[in-house]
Amino acid sequence: MLPSQKFNQGFTLIELMIVVVILSILATIATISYKQFVQRSVAAQAQQEIAKLSEQLERHKSRNFSYKGFDATYLYTGGSIFDASSQTLDLNSTYTISIVDGVSTSTLLTDTNASGNQWAIRANSRDPENFSYLLTSKGLRCKNKASNLVTYTGCGTGGEEW
Repeated sequence: MLPSQKFNQGFTLIELMIVVVILSILATIATISYKQFVQRSVAAQAQQEIAKLSEQLERHKSRNFSYKGFDATYLYTGGSIFDASSQTLDLNSTYTISIVDGVSTSTLLTDTNASGNQWAIRANSRDPENFSYLLTSKGLRCKNKASNLVTYTGCGTGGEEW
């Protein structure tokens, strides 16, 4: 090799920019995948809480011959996530799960004028990209991404079973 010839042993600006672009694409894909994973995880937790509440409702009926008077306070002893006055559960600040009388959906099962013959549990999502859920004692089990369409009687247009 001649002393006048020098070889550059570094990277060009274009090569560095290509590496940065590739890394940013990979980071974007990973972020989106992680967000979807978290959404599915929180939705599964909401479904689990609904199933737990429905099991406890059936247990209450087997002991008392009615759903009337069911209060889920004993399931959530922390006190901060369950509101006994409205019978609602705040789940990770992403879902609000509420339990009502299935006949008169504006009445709680803890109210003295509740019929106690049926129940409805609704998990309302605060994330518009996640599902809201409904489960009733009559066997209705549905979900919808439009949370305003999920009532205590159905999941409206676009609702599907879960």
